[in-house]
Amino acid sequence: MPPDSTPLTQADAETMLMGVQPLDAVLEARSTHNHEVVAAAGGNGLTHKVVQKARKGRQLTARAQKKVLAAVNAAGKLKDFPALKHEEAFNYIGR
Repeated sequence: MPPDSTPLTQADAETMLMGVQPLDAVLEARSTHNHEVVAAAGGNGLTHKVVQKARKGRQLTARAQKKVLAAVNAAGKLKDFPALKHEEAFNYIGR
């Protein structure tokens, strides 16, 4: 580990957990799987791991949230669902 990085403490780890996000309920209601979201991302670097973190509430960066939201909207467009807004998918703003 580089000398300028410190390991995460229990308090740091707890602040990174934001709880299950509204995105999870939306994807469940739409019967949309993580794979469909990643496939709809169109090669923008979105992975299954990031989508899972977004659903389960691991704190993401604002950029990762935007990628997930764009991919969810692209997947929803294929199924004729309306586009989601940030507030409808996440209950926090990325760091």
